[in-house]
Amino acid sequence: AGKSGGEFFTPQEVSELLAKIALHDQESINKVYDPCCGSGSLLLQFSKVLGDKNVSKGYFGQEINLTTYNLCRINMFLHDINYSKFHIAHGDTLLDPKHEDDEPFDAIVSNPPYSTKWVGDSSPILMNDERFSKAGALAPKNAADLAFTMHMLSYLSNSGTAAIVEFPGVLYRGGAEKKIREYLVKENFIDCVIALPDNLFFGTSIATCILVLKKNKKDDTTLFIDASKEFVKEGKKNKLKAHNREKILQTYIERKEIKHF
Repeated sequence: AGKSGGEFFTPQEVSELLAKIALHDQESINKVYDPCCGSGSLLLQFSKVLGDKNVSKGYFGQEINLTTYNLCRINMFLHDINYSKFHIAHGDTLLDPKHEDDEPFDAIVSNPPYSTKWVGDSSPILMNDERFSKAGALAPKNAADLAFTMHMLSYLSNSGTAAIVEFPGVLYRGGAEKKIREYLVKENFIDCVIALPDNLFFGTSIATCILVLKKNKKDDTTLFIDASKEFVKEGKKNKLKAHNREKILQTYIERKEIKHF
């Protein structure tokens, strides 16, 4: 499971960190969602970290690649997730979302494909889609990253947390992406930005970051954590070891100021 069409396999330790960030302050959740679920590794972390009984309504995902979608369903069975508790759909999340039910999600985690192409502003009808319309702009045709971000935000419950792996370009590129970013900041949805080390992911050496979104933040601050040096080198890859993950998680939870971190 390496690179396929802009998707990068999420290492186990990053999956665990995303789950623990999304679960901070939540002893149990209604359901967890990954709009680009791949083989389901991020969803399965919730069963591992929280215990299956504490995910009351189960695991929801959508995957565009048919082979990977089938793999995800098999993966759920292999991890003893009851058939009635996983809801994995096949299709294009941005243009044909399958989980638009009436109850938003308490936890959303994802490692969406980076800078993937989509119809974007060549389809003005998308500006009427309530997932995207509030920002007043559509993610550009050559970079759907923030379209996935807006999609997740619209599916998030008022008490929930979304933890999303992003390429850092979404933090500084101009144009429509700047407009969407300004919307996220103005509405106080960005809880935290965590810069991760480079060379963590299979298939790319580029440094990524984690964007943490909440709809009801306690205040209007955004925490920035520079964890780009928090790794142990193993072979050709960098690894987030238990002590690295713990430091990042505790800094996020306690929101403490640490020099150069």
